[in-house]
Amino acid sequence: MSDRRGFSIAEALVALLTVSVGLFALAGSLIYSTRAASSSGRHTQALGYANRLLQLTKFHNLPDRAPINDSAATRTPLNAAPFVGEVDAAPLFRRNLRMMRLSQDLTDYHNELYQVDVSVFWSESGGEKKVTVSGMHRAR
Repeated sequence: MSDRRGFSIAEALVALLTVSVGLFALAGSLIYSTRAASSSGRHTQALGYANRLLQLTKFHNLPDRAPINDSAATRTPLNAAPFVGEVDAAPLFRRNLRMMRLSQDLTDYHNELYQVDVSVFWSESGGEKKVTVSGMHRAR
């Protein structure tokens, strides 16, 4: 019987491998959570801009006075007319507005109602992301 103390090289390599796998998993989860937090921050910011643009659209009665119907491919700066000075210049974000009367029939009460769709776009991870807020507006 030998009185052996310490670890063999095989045992040390297995322990090192186990610790390495754990550290790589931890690093991966930290990277993923950092990216997710950044992405959700931009999403929240875009949602705030979309809500602000919807409020301003209603406040200025734009659907009735000067409706904006951007094509689906249009990407306009957030603070472009008619929102100059009322929305921050945020170069990362672009907007698209659609204001549509619900009915063209003058005898229908829906003729006074508009659906307003505000989309805010940004680039992330090599692709385009979008948030859309919709609301109803009654012409004054």
